Amino acid sequence: MEKQVYITEEERAKCQKVTDAFAELYEMEKIVVLDAGRYGFVELKYYKPPHGFEEDATFTDGRALFDALWQE
Repeated sequence: MEKQVYITEEERAKCQKVTDAFAELYEMEKIVVLDAGRYGFVELKYYKPPHGFEEDATFTDGRALFDALWQE
């Protein structure tokens, strides 16, 4: 699989739809999904003060983002 550095506009639209569809999940599971511009979408999980988030992942593919959120 070819490594992709930036997200395409088509994948950005798909990721935004996935992000919107899972909006209710974020509060229940302590997850944050942010649009990181041309770098894709970042999923941050399990915030623990004062250290920050325990897990993070960057997505440039809508299907991969969907699968990650679906597992939660």
